[in-house]
Amino acid sequence: MSNMSEVNEARVGEPALLHPDLAFIPLEDELVVFSESAQKLIGLNKTAAFLARRMERGASAAMLADMLVQELGVPAGEAGGWVRTTLAALKSHGLLDDGTVPLASGPSAVEKAMAHMRAMVPPVMEPFEPQAEGRYRLLDTLALVRCSHRAQLSLIDAVIGHLKSEETAEPNFIIDVQGKLWGDRQLCSNIYSDGDPQAQAIKLSKLGPLVKTTLWVKAVNSYDYLMNLHAGVVGRDGRCILLPAEAGSGKSSLTAALMHSGLGYYSDEVALIEPDSFQVPPVPLAICVKSTGWNVMLRMFPELTSLRTHIRDDDKTVRYCAPPSGSVQKQPAKVSHIFFPRYAKDSVTALTPLRHSDAVTRLLGQCQAAPRRLSLDDVRDIVRWISTIDCYALSFSSLEEAVQLVRRTAFA
Repeated sequence: MSNMSEVNEARVGEPALLHPDLAFIPLEDELVVFSESAQKLIGLNKTAAFLARRMERGASAAMLADMLVQELGVPAGEAGGWVRTTLAALKSHGLLDDGTVPLASGPSAVEKAMAHMRAMVPPVMEPFEPQAEGRYRLLDTLALVRCSHRAQLSLIDAVIGHLKSEETAEPNFIIDVQGKLWGDRQLCSNIYSDGDPQAQAIKLSKLGPLVKTTLWVKAVNSYDYLMNLHAGVVGRDGRCILLPAEAGSGKSSLTAALMHSGLGYYSDEVALIEPDSFQVPPVPLAICVKSTGWNVMLRMFPELTSLRTHIRDDDKTVRYCAPPSGSVQKQPAKVSHIFFPRYAKDSVTALTPLRHSDAVTRLLGQCQAAPRRLSLDDVRDIVRWISTIDCYALSFSSLEEAVQLVRRTAFA
């Protein structure tokens, strides 16, 4: 077991200094650390905040263990481990001044995939005589989709048909889908946005998801927002809850189950946080259900077995379940709770309250995009906003129990 002499041995090591551009934002008795150059934001618990504050005042890494022992009463055998864990976390986010420049986050996975697909698409063919077309509204964007074959529009409507609009106003942009037959009567479709190449669907089963992505990327980029979070959103009476999570967490099934229980639908995958108000507008894309989740989702969508099957650009086999028209919300809502869901077979279904500093780190981990670089004032506003929200980790193996817990907590 470690003792005080082992802790003191750390004094011979090189001091670890914080990166000079860091800003510290108090959050209750914890801290949020922000690097504007790296666009990184992490929350620190009480102990990590204590260490970061001491480093900010000039304490070297070698002094920190003694400070934990003397000022916080941490056992000498544990202090060194706490220091190493905190320094490792700071280093992993590029927040230590170790001679390297913190790297800002690069393009998202969606942006990289779209850039790759654009390179595969030939220039638009002129003249283009569409055989079928439809108009679709998402957020403030009205899109006109024009297809060279009627079969193309049928596959597109299987994904975004619930967004169809009868508006006759000038569209904000035009998606042209030009196709040609190849092989055993396969139809290859090239997708253009206002004439610019976007993606190529080598077969019809791949077309719908790509047109959906073209529409929502344009609609989101045309909207005024602060952060784009990967999250399900449901609610009622002008307030909503966020369900931010990685793929495979059970987010879609939980969002669908909450909607099925009577809550209004905002989105399954896009939570746009508006600047100033921090409200979330509806982005009611159809719920994408992977083949591995069809049996679970049949409880909420009995029509699932009769829906068209699509192949996403990641080669996942999926079907799209449109939300019932009566469940789709029309106006932005205020966030009252944030639940971070995680499905695990045979786990106990339970809610665990989260420290706000932990919630900040988790939430920003699900940020898919920001339209501009975050400033220190932006981050202060984000921290102030999250500090007013009840945040929980939600582990579950039972959808029914998870729905009951969330509804009892947020909508009692």
